[in-house]
Amino acid sequence: MNIKHDKENVLKTGLSLFCNKGYNSLGIDEICKVTGMTKGAFYNAFKSKEQFLIEAILLYAKNNMNRIKTQLKSNTDKPAFERLFQFYINMLEVQPKVNFMGCFINNIMSELGAANDKVGLASTQAFDEFIDAIEPTVKEAQQNNELSSEWNSRQITELFHSTFYGSLTRAKSSRDNQQSINTMKLLFDNLKTNK
Repeated sequence: MNIKHDKENVLKTGLSLFCNKGYNSLGIDEICKVTGMTKGAFYNAFKSKEQFLIEAILLYAKNNMNRIKTQLKSNTDKPAFERLFQFYINMLEVQPKVNFMGCFINNIMSELGAANDKVGLASTQAFDEFIDAIEPTVKEAQQNNELSSEWNSRQITELFHSTFYGSLTRAKSSRDNQQSINTMKLLFDNLKTNK
């Protein structure tokens, strides 16, 4: 009997598996078992585990872009600098509650970014989309003289998000988020115009 699977639900399940196991430790047999797909259905839908991962990256990026935009645009009664700062601190503070899972894109970039060109390109594209979503709030903070204008908004956004990814990796490996929170506070304090 041929069962039709909802591709997005299968990809969401795959995201969870990749987050918990990583790419190299996860086999197609396990993906099929957890999603209820046969191997034939899996290969018909995705062609390969690599393609499955790339589609999972694209879905994660799309969903995360919406989350980022919503979070940074909410509470507009608060200054842009404060919204940015809280955005990063909240993601670090939640890590103990999610068993220091980290960020899917950060994890995949660390595991496969340099070893697999297609995955590296997809994860880099996702990272750049996150920068695109965050940069308007950085620009707003600069226009309101809350954040240094010594560098352009793209450079500062890259600095924030790259530092966040490094801090997230440190929190994940040490299973302690406090130093990572301190690092982000230090960075924000040094870029704030009204110290």
